[in-house]
Parts: sequence; structure tokens; C-alpha cells
Amino acid sequence: MLQLVLGGSGSGKTTLLYHRIRTRAEAGQKSILLVPEQFTSSTEGRIYRELGDALSGMVESFSFTSLAEKILSVEGGTAVQTLSDAGRAVLVRRALEELQDNVHYYYRHRRSAAFCQMAAETIDELKSAGLSGQQLYQLAQGCGPESGKLSELALIFQGYETLLSRSGMDPSDRLELAGARLEEALARGEVPEFLRDREVFIDEFDTFNAPKKRLLGAMLAALPRVTVALCDDGAPLIPGDVGLFSGAKQVAAQLRQLARKSGAEAAAPQLLRRDLRHRDAPGLAAVTELLAAGSCAPLDAPAQEVRLFAAPSREEEARAVAGSIRRLMRQGVRCGKIAVVCRDIAKYRAAIRYEFRMADIPLYCDEPTTPEFSAPATAVRALLALARGADLTENLTTLAKTGLCQLTEAQVCALENYAYTWSPSAAAWRAKFENNPKGFGDIELTAEDAENLENAETARALLVGAVDAFRAKVRNANAEAISRAIYFCLKELGAEEQQAAQVEALRASRGIPAAEEAAREWNVVMELLNEMARLLGEQTVTAAEYEDLFGLLLRSSDLGHIPQTLDAVVLASAGKMRLDDPDHVFVLGLAEGEFPTAPGEVGLLTHADRDALIAQEIELPDCFENRVVREQVCFYKALTAPAKGLWLSWPKGQGLTLCAALEPIVDALDPAPPELELPDLAATPADGLDCLGGGWPLTDTERASLTDALRTPDQAEPEGLKLLHRMAEAAPRQVHDLTALEALLGRRLRISPSQLEKYYTCRYGYFLQYVLGLRPRKRAELSADQSGSLMHWVLQMALDPDPAPDNPCAGMLAPFMELDDEAMAQLAGLLVDEYAKRYLPEDTARFAYLLSRLKKSMTSLLCYLRDEQRQSSFKPVACELKIGNSEDAVRPQVYHLSDGRTVQLVGTVDRADEWIEEDGTRWVRVVDYKTGTKKLDLKEVYCGLDCQMLLYLFSLTRDPGGRFTGAEPAGVLYLLADPAPESTTRANAARSVEYKLDGLVRDEQKLFRAMDADETGRYLPFSYLRGAPSPYQKDKRADQAKLDRIQLHLDDLVTQMGEQLYSGRIAAEPLVTGRSPCQWCDYGFICCHEDGIGERALDAPAKPFEGPEEKEEQP
Repeated sequence: MLQLVLGGSGSGKTTLLYHRIRTRAEAGQKSILLVPEQFTSSTEGRIYRELGDALSGMVESFSFTSLAEKILSVEGGTAVQTLSDAGRAVLVRRALEELQDNVHYYYRHRRSAAFCQMAAETIDELKSAGLSGQQLYQLAQGCGPESGKLSELALIFQGYETLLSRSGMDPSDRLELAGARLEEALARGEVPEFLRDREVFIDEFDTFNAPKKRLLGAMLAALPRVTVALCDDGAPLIPGDVGLFSGAKQVAAQLRQLARKSGAEAAAPQLLRRDLRHRDAPGLAAVTELLAAGSCAPLDAPAQEVRLFAAPSREEEARAVAGSIRRLMRQGVRCGKIAVVCRDIAKYRAAIRYEFRMADIPLYCDEPTTPEFSAPATAVRALLALARGADLTENLTTLAKTGLCQLTEAQVCALENYAYTWSPSAAAWRAKFENNPKGFGDIELTAEDAENLENAETARALLVGAVDAFRAKVRNANAEAISRAIYFCLKELGAEEQQAAQVEALRASRGIPAAEEAAREWNVVMELLNEMARLLGEQTVTAAEYEDLFGLLLRSSDLGHIPQTLDAVVLASAGKMRLDDPDHVFVLGLAEGEFPTAPGEVGLLTHADRDALIAQEIELPDCFENRVVREQVCFYKALTAPAKGLWLSWPKGQGLTLCAALEPIVDALDPAPPELELPDLAATPADGLDCLGGGWPLTDTERASLTDALRTPDQAEPEGLKLLHRMAEAAPRQVHDLTALEALLGRRLRISPSQLEKYYTCRYGYFLQYVLGLRPRKRAELSADQSGSLMHWVLQMALDPDPAPDNPCAGMLAPFMELDDEAMAQLAGLLVDEYAKRYLPEDTARFAYLLSRLKKSMTSLLCYLRDEQRQSSFKPVACELKIGNSEDAVRPQVYHLSDGRTVQLVGTVDRADEWIEEDGTRWVRVVDYKTGTKKLDLKEVYCGLDCQMLLYLFSLTRDPGGRFTGAEPAGVLYLLADPAPESTTRANAARSVEYKLDGLVRDEQKLFRAMDADETGRYLPFSYLRGAPSPYQKDKRADQAKLDRIQLHLDDLVTQMGEQLYSGRIAAEPLVTGRSPCQWCDYGFICCHEDGIGERALDAPAKPFEGPEEKEEQP
């Protein structure tokens, strides 16, 4: 007999079933309780709670899957293996390959893993409707315009069935087989022992597909009573209705029809009308009534049980939920009676886990966990990528970093750094690593470098040897051979031993659950390799196709996880939630289009395809109308699940609107926002620090009270609180341990002009780079920096007045100024090749091309310098001149600070030129080679930028007993050795490159003529207008008084830097002069500076360094 129990959510249907089960148990009668797969665990717990030790043995709980397995174990059929979801997609892939030319509509998709997965889902839907491939083919002939596509899908379906019959069965087949076995037993007059004299109670189902109906029909025919509880209001079924309970009404009608077909009586339905769950919560009862009927009786008081929160963001939504749950916990509510529900759990998982961890709230995420990003899966994907010819550098380093290779941490780090620096080609990976781990340049190999090189080579040899052998095995191999080759390659790399060691280490450090999860990851991935071999067998596949299908298996697998505590808040997806009578439910993400979500097309069947099949009386479970109804039921059950409190929220601050489905509730109940107090939001020290750090808006009183609460009595201030206080100070970066800072700096600070500029550009960047010594990894490539080093070296060698023996120009027969253009090209080629030979161990076609371009560029530059020197009275007297304490260096300037410390200014001058007049007056100028569009700006000099050359000039002229003693400063020149391209005509482009000078020159006519004899402006930082220096470029000229003022100001800047640095001032306040220096800063990921916040602008007079007379002349 069929007994239907009907009622809305909370009407007591489940309670009634358990009461009847208990009554039967007390009478010595056994029962079976049938629930959906996700409810089996919680159902076992409830059976024990409801019936106790003595009676719980009188009832068995099953899902349809486990019931089918039980029937097959008794009647035969369990030996056949069941395919996973991804396994079915792999089988579809095989079917498509075997069909080949018989498939036209889907031909170009046949190798796509995503398409195969969609096809498997569609086949599963068709099987749920009770269709076979042959039946679909017959139906397709009458589907009009859709017949061609459906006929091809039927061919794929039939091919899938043929392959499935050889290798196993899918879950639908097992249900069908179980139904058939039970029908055969009944036909023989036999009822399986475990079913005999039992009553079956079915709960929590919304629908039944064809295989389940077949099992139900057999049970109706064999058993005295089958009771089914459905979420239905008992009203008559109206044809075409897609209301909330329409799906349940259709199921009830189908069950009654099934009972008649099976020869069983259908008793009158038992209708439960009272809302028992919410009898003490009138607000929640009103929500249930509003969702079911669209209206409710007016409440006598505000609905305190319902809260509505418009969150600024999903993160704030999660934070507020955590605060409210902490409030409930303080009130004595168990975590196990609280649930958090989202429609798309991926949008909230990270935020909820973070906030709950901060608030110390135990959480159980009721979602499958895939091994997709586990170390074994990453290693397999890296091997498959290498097999299909992907980048060696990326995938070999990925493989090494999985921890599954017999490599030490030092070897893995050395390999990754070497690979990053040198970007080895495929040939370079197969040759011994011999280059300097630090990259290009004149760098001696230190003991540390030698050790890193040895470690990198050890790692390379292990990985490349194993991978090359693996690639040879999988070339033109079948799937089974690829699976075997992957396993043995991992074994050769030492993966099994490393995995076992990792499991033991996790067991010791994080406990048994973490160790067991790591072990499961390995076992699941190895089982997936076996499944690929079993499903594809001897079918030849490419490495890329194998990788695609293996990824599908990974994404569809579940590691399984066990709650770490029985009393934890459940985080569940609304579509798959299994809530055990919660008292409080928090429903998040109630935005329009997100929850309830708008149904889209699923699988390969379009709405038109489904309509064509429905027209032939085929019941498709995933038709549009059914999915609309299921989404309504999902929404209804989520909001009616709690017994005492309901939280509704959505991220309004992200531009989303509240879903229209909540409008009746909002209009009728006007839910109040949640009452969140500081003790709820800062329930733990971690949460308190988070709130103080800007995680929640606080009043001054709340901030003060929270700060006091975080302080431990009679003890020092907690480190976290100290950090927040330091961050809240005016200077966000400040060294407080000045003793440790002095130990790093020493009492005699040595800085270069470029370091001074770095400090005034960004003090924090200077601290990281020059005090802590942090250095970003540099690639060994012909970058702008490396090209600049090459240019400086070539010019030093070519212009050095006293070439050393190792200088390629030492044996030149003709002086530099006497070389013609052809000889100059030969010299440039000689020097560039020599530099590359010494410092750039690279031999590729691209590298040779870049060097050829550099040779042309250097030829033009050398010719320009030759022409400049031929007409100039200034002659180079030193190249790469050191300023420091070495024997042949210019003595550095020493600046004395107020506390006895000193600052020394050291560095290297690119070129120093000298002119000695007939009367013995000596003039010195400093020349620097720059790339790009360098411009000297005295406003920047005033603020500590762009002062390198001026500091060098003043160091040379103030050397008390050196080679430039008594020399007068003539100026500084920036030679733009690699000028930026300009828009020009084709005729002008054919001419030689025009080099430009910038800088600052002593404002004396004789110096102008000494530098530019013909007064062309070509060799000066300003042009001539009507035979005189341009009046519009006065900032490029300075008299002696102005140079003196610049010198004094720069002295102050150096002293000021020393004082500030020793006092710990390292604020991250970049000086922005156009583009922010943060755009090219190597330390941005440490500083996390935000554009426009805490930045400084140039703070200088309109015309800096002008005397009183000049200022009076200014308008």
C-alpha cells in the first residue's frame, strides 16, 4: 500500500515518520528508512537519538544507491564496477573516437573534455527519463528540425552503452539492475530477507527518476506499506502550474499511478497543516506562510527572529555573520545548531573560513574536496605538460616544487633561481648547468654561488633524466602505457618515499587528520591513473588529450573529509544542504539573479530539444519548468529550515540588489538589521586586532575600550597591538630599535649619490635595498640595465687616456680621435664582442641580433664622441674614476653628524674631462652617459633627486690633495647615449643619430667656446639664438655663486639624510615627480603602497638656487 504524508516545511512530516518507526520497533517490527545520499550520515545519528540503543537496531537506513547495492549483494550483480562522473565522460570520449565519420554535428568537439562531460551529463539525464540510445534514436526521427542533432546524440549514446557494457556500469544502470533483480525475485515468489515484512518510509525526496521509480514499483508490489513524505500543501494539481509545490504534486500523482500499476492500494494522503517547527517563532512562521501562499496574518509584534543585512561587501557579510554567531555562542547556542547557507558557496568560502578562524568558530564545509591542486595531481599534470612539449622551465620547476622528488629544499630553491635567472632553452636544460647563478656581469663565483650551482645541477640531472625517459615512453603510446609511464617516472623521481615522509611529518606536526588527507591525495590520484588506463585501454591518445581528460577526472573526484568536531557550524550550498534541525540559519548572497538563480541550459539539450521530446510524452527531469520549480523549493527550504532565527543578507555595496523573491517578506515583516555589538565583533584577540586595524567602523570610545581589553594586566603590550599602534602613528614606517639599526649601518655610513637619490625618492625603498640588503632576482638578459653596463664599459675602454693591459684598445696603432667611421665601426664591434665574451655567456640567434644592433648604436656614439673631442678644448683625463678610500681613488667627502657619526660620499664617475688654460687655470667637468630622455631639473636637485653628477663634480673640485686640486667646476653634462625615437620624415631618418646633451654649465663665454668651438649648440645643454646662448634656457647655466649655493644645499641634504636615517625615519612616502616611482619599484609587494596615499610632491622654489638679485627680477 502507498501512503503519502503531505505538508509544508516544518509541518512535522519527518517527526511523524520517526513516530511510526518507533511504534513498529516497540511492537517488534522492523522498518526501512530511505533518504537521499547526502542525508544518510545525519539520519543514522537521528535514528539513534530517537530510538535509543534498544530500538535503533529495528530500523535500517538506506539511500537508493546503498539499497541497490544491498539488493545486488543478495540477488547478484555487485561485481560489476561502477563508473564515476568523470569516468563516464572518458567513456564518451572513446565512443566519439570510434564513431569518427558518423558524427558531423559534434565532430569538432569530439576531443574536448568539457564537451565529453556535458555529453555524459546529458546521457545521465536521458537515462533518468528511462531512455536508451536506441529509444532516443527512434524518438529523434519525429522531432522535426531537431532530429539530426538528436540522432547524432543517440549514436553517441549507443556507442557509450556498448563500451559501458564491456567495462562496467554507471549509477543509473545499477539502480536499473537492482530493480530488475528485485522484479525477478518477486516473479519467483521470493522476497529478499532484508525486505521481508518491512515497511519502507521515504523522506526528504522532491522527485524520483525512472530507475528509482522502477525500484519503488517493485517495493510497492512486494511490501505491505510504503510511506512517502512530500513537501506539498495538499491542494489539487493544476495543469501547467509551476508554483512552489507543483513539482511535489506531480510526484504524488506519479506515485499513485505507479502504485496502481504495481497492484498496490493508494491510501488517502495524510495532510499536515500546522507549522510545528515555528510554533514558538511567529516571525519564522510568517516567513513560511509568505513563501507558500504569498501572504500572512498580521503579527502582533515585530518579527525579531528575522534579520536583514545589506552588507558593503561579501567580506563584510561574512564578518557580520561571524559576529552574530559569536553572540549566539555567548548565549549558549551550540555551534551544531547553526548553519550558514549560500547558493554559490565558492563566492563565500574563503571569506567565511577567514572570519570564522579569526573568531575561533568551528566550521564544517559540507562540500566535496577535489585533489585537483594536491601535490600528486600537480606532479602528474606537470609531466603531461612536458610530454606535450610545454615549456621546460615552468614545468620542471613546478615538478620540483611539489616535494615529491628526492631533492632537498636547497636544491629546489637553487634550481628555481637558476631557471629564473637564465631561462634555459631546451638544449640548455639537457646540458650541464655552468653559468653564474647571479647572472651576467663581472661577478666572481663565491663559495655560496658554487654551492648553489652544484645544487641546481644535481636537481637538473635528476629531473631531466627522468622526464626525457618518460617522454620517450609516451610518444605515440596508448592510454594504458601513458598511465604506467607516469607512475614509473614518479617512482624514479622518488615520489613514493617522499610522499611517505611527508605523511609522517604531517602526522607529527599537524596530527592524524592532516596526515590521512595527504595519504588520500596520493591514493586518489594513483587510482585515477588506473581508471584512465581501464577506461581508455589501448586507445591511442595524445599527451594533450590525456591531460585534458585526466583534469576532468581530478575535478570530479572527492577526497572526502570528516568533521574535526561534532559541534561545528555547517557551511552548505543551498542546492545540496543537509541540515539537522538547525535553530539558526544564516542565508547569504540573496542578490537578484544569484539566489534564487535563473536556470540556464544544461548539458547538450537545448530548450527546443527538450520541448521536442516532451511533445512525445518523455518526462525529462531537467526541463526548464522543473528547474524553475526546484529552485523555488531550494529557496523555500533554506529560509524555512531554522526553528528560532533567520538571517538574510546580500552584498549591496557591490552594486547588487535584493532578490525579488524576498519582497513579500520585506514588505510584510520589515525585518530589522542585526544588532551587532563590539563584544560580538571582537570576541577573540585576533578579531579585536582585526577590528582595530580597520576591519569594522569603531567609535573613539569603542576603540579605546577594545585597546584596553587587549592589554594583558601587569604584562607588556601584545605584539599585535604594538604593531597596530605603530601603523596608526604619523610615520607608518619607523625603526624603533635604533641600537640594532646602528649595528646595521655602522657609525661611519658610506653612501653613493644614487643611494642619496633613492632615500629622497622613497626612504622605505632605500631601507629595504641598502640597509636590509634585499635584492630582487634579475634575469640574465640583455635588459636596459645590462645594455647600459655594456655601453659604459665600451666607452671606458675606448676613451681611457691610460688604458690598462687588459683593455682591448691598449695596442691600438692610431689614437681614438684619428679613427675614421669605418675604423670606428671595427672598434665598436671589437669592444662589444669582447664584453659579450667576458660577461655575457649566451649564444642564441636573438642574442646575436641584439648585439648587432648594439654595435651599430655604439658606432654612432663613438663617432659623435670623436667629433666632439676633435673640436673641444676639454679632454678626458679619467674614465670610471673611483671616489673612495682605495689607493688610486679620489678622497671622499666626509660629513659630520651631530652625534659624532659620519657620512662618506663614494661612487664612480663615468668620465672626468679637463681643460687647462694658457694662464694655468684648470677646469673640470663631469660627463655621464644615460639612456632614454634624462633631463636635469634643478627643482628635483633641490629635493634630493638628480644630484649625482653635481655631487661628483663638487667631490672632485674639493679633493684637498688629489689630481683635481685647485680645479674650477666647469659643469656637468648628461650625454643621452641612447636617445628616444622621435617622429620624423623618412629623409631625416636616414641621417645619423642626433645625440643630445643636458646638464648644467658654468656661465662663462670662454667655457662655452671651449666645449663647443663653433657655437652650434650640438655639444652644449642649450642652443644658440642669433649667435648667443638662448635666453629661454637660463636654467642650463649657472654662475659661480649659484654653483656655491647648490653645493651648500647638497651638503645639507647629505647631512640631513644621515640624521634622519640614524633616527629611524624610513617612511614609505614616495616623491612623485610625474609617474609614481612605485610603478617600477622592486619592493612594491612588501610595501603595498596605494597610489595617491602618503605621497609627496616636489617642494621647491619656482627658480631654486637663485640669488637675491635674480629673485628680484622675477615677475
